[in-house]
Amino acid sequence: MATYLKLRLSNQQNYVEIKLSHPEETYNTTAAAAGGDLDIICCVDVSGSMSGSPINNVCEVLRDIYQRTQKDYRLFTYNTQTDVKRTLKTLSERNDNLQASGGTSFACIFTAIKDYLLQNASAKKPITFIFMTDGQDNEPNGPALQKSVQMLKLMLSGMTNSPPITFHVIGFGEVNDAFLNQIRTFGTRQGLFRYSTESKELQNNFNDMFEYALNVRQFTIKFPNGKTYTANNIDNETVGFLTNDGDDLSAMAELTLIDDKTTTTQFPLAPMKDIRAIHLLHALNLIQPENEEQVKSIQTYLNDIQITNSKNFAERLETEQIYKEIDQRMMEYRQLFTQLKMTQVPERVKLQLSALRHDPIFANTQRKKKLDLRVYKNVDYFKKTNISGILQGYKDSITSDTWQKIQEQKQNWVDTYSKEDIYEIMRKSSDNILCLGIFVQRDEEVINNPAKGLKLLKVTNTIISYDSFINGMNLAKNNQQVQGQFTTLNDLYSIAGALADEQINAVIPLYINDEHMKRIRILEGIWLGYLYTLDSYGYDKQQEVALLKLLYEIIQQRTNTQRQKQVLIELEKVCRFIIDESQGFKTAEQFGEKTYEKLLKRLPIASTQEYDLSIPLMIGYLRNDLTSVLVPIYYEYLRQEYLRKYPKNSATVKTIVENLVYGCDAKHSPTVFSTNNSNTLINNNLPDYV
Repeated sequence: MATYLKLRLSNQQNYVEIKLSHPEETYNTTAAAAGGDLDIICCVDVSGSMSGSPINNVCEVLRDIYQRTQKDYRLFTYNTQTDVKRTLKTLSERNDNLQASGGTSFACIFTAIKDYLLQNASAKKPITFIFMTDGQDNEPNGPALQKSVQMLKLMLSGMTNSPPITFHVIGFGEVNDAFLNQIRTFGTRQGLFRYSTESKELQNNFNDMFEYALNVRQFTIKFPNGKTYTANNIDNETVGFLTNDGDDLSAMAELTLIDDKTTTTQFPLAPMKDIRAIHLLHALNLIQPENEEQVKSIQTYLNDIQITNSKNFAERLETEQIYKEIDQRMMEYRQLFTQLKMTQVPERVKLQLSALRHDPIFANTQRKKKLDLRVYKNVDYFKKTNISGILQGYKDSITSDTWQKIQEQKQNWVDTYSKEDIYEIMRKSSDNILCLGIFVQRDEEVINNPAKGLKLLKVTNTIISYDSFINGMNLAKNNQQVQGQFTTLNDLYSIAGALADEQINAVIPLYINDEHMKRIRILEGIWLGYLYTLDSYGYDKQQEVALLKLLYEIIQQRTNTQRQKQVLIELEKVCRFIIDESQGFKTAEQFGEKTYEKLLKRLPIASTQEYDLSIPLMIGYLRNDLTSVLVPIYYEYLRQEYLRKYPKNSATVKTIVENLVYGCDAKHSPTVFSTNNSNTLINNNLPDYV
């Protein structure tokens, strides 16, 4: 089936989406083709300017590609001469990297490519060149270069009926935008372009190119009125493309799809009825703005899309990711278009703009890795786990008596933004939860050490649902007066709270009732990932441990109002559930259950990171067992203070101190004063007070 929708932008383009009939069969065919039929050739610049980190990074990524694919792809290297005898396998077997020296002659590499095509013309299989350079030709206007280009183009012009030949280009450093864009159009199928200013980015660029080359399929789409379009696909499930401005599809009842194996399929064509956020974002993802005004119109359109109104949870996560990618890309476009207004436009700006136009394609190949490989592990988990089904099952199993009890909580728990109470939220959706709004500061350390990288600035009085929070944050981000690249974790945007001076840029779920807690537990990876990394795929077990420190900071800032006491009780219930039931907390590598048990047994805690003592304090507090943990915390505090004040002392001295701390029993227990039998801590100035 093929469906279409009209975008509400000035150019009135149509977005057409075709659902492939047999994705599994298609995928197997494509995978076989990618594994055996596709010929990929890397053309790497080894001139003198590539010496050092650039060539080392290229060699490292090519070795990694060989180890992953086990395919012996060809490797052409060139400076003023070309070596066509290498392969990725021979490079992988070498103990040293390629040597970079000399000047640059594109004529020699173009001639070598022409000769290779001539020698392999009868092979009848697709060929992809990944062409990488970091400089310009020694004689950019010389006759040798011009002749080599002419001869290569002449050769390719006679191969239009052969399997596709593609040139993908990677530019690095001081290169020429117009020349590299010319190279990517050499083939019988246009290639893509990547550009970087840092040598470490070369690895990502080569990986992106290989992933795309191995997975891409190209389709030709023909309409009854004779118009033809081409579209690329990498998921083997849907083919999406934009028609020209003003095309009227209402009078057309079908279209013809021709795949890269020349298989022809007829699809009925109809207007899209169930238009969801994912469809609108897929359409916007294909638009390449030509000026700043078009960028603004796309941003306005983006602001109107409610990304939480998705069909299922996996779709919702994908929607959130694509939304963020488009949003950041538009900000980059806006900056580049501003720089293009300069009298002397730097070549770097032109290169970045060219690369940005191809960015959505690589983003579709694999969602950008902003954190680390755990993002992909979590994506895989979310895809394999039927979270939507589990949540719906919980919702369906709630009895009428339980719904009645939830309804009795309506007055106490209301979303400040949507005005929906806890009963309406739980009735309306199976995957929305009610939270407390807080204002935090994040730094890059939050990725590897969440307890240290996130700091609580203020606790608010705002109760807000997770859906309202995500929609509000996206709106706040796009409505800023000064547009910038939000590439750091401490983004400078927030939403208003219930009171005039309140700001919110993070939320923590509230227990409220057992059925609500079931949702919180299933969605734990989502809200923890966003809380600490601004990415729903960014979950890590250490975040469950770090949540205890955040609770400690909230307690430190608490007021004595009845409302905050009520909210704090619900937060404590969530954290108590995590330390008692969560496998993530029990198996966390650092400072989780195992570290806590070591502390209680007075065993040395070996770690590259300092143990934040608010964490075991909160565990003891939540388990109503402060008296057991205070003495071990006291001695661990003494050890940390000694090492902090005398870091240069010998290892022998430090060992003696640890033996003194951990090797003997305490004779005097620090005292905890309390007005009742609860764990409420009262300030005390006695020396033994901890």
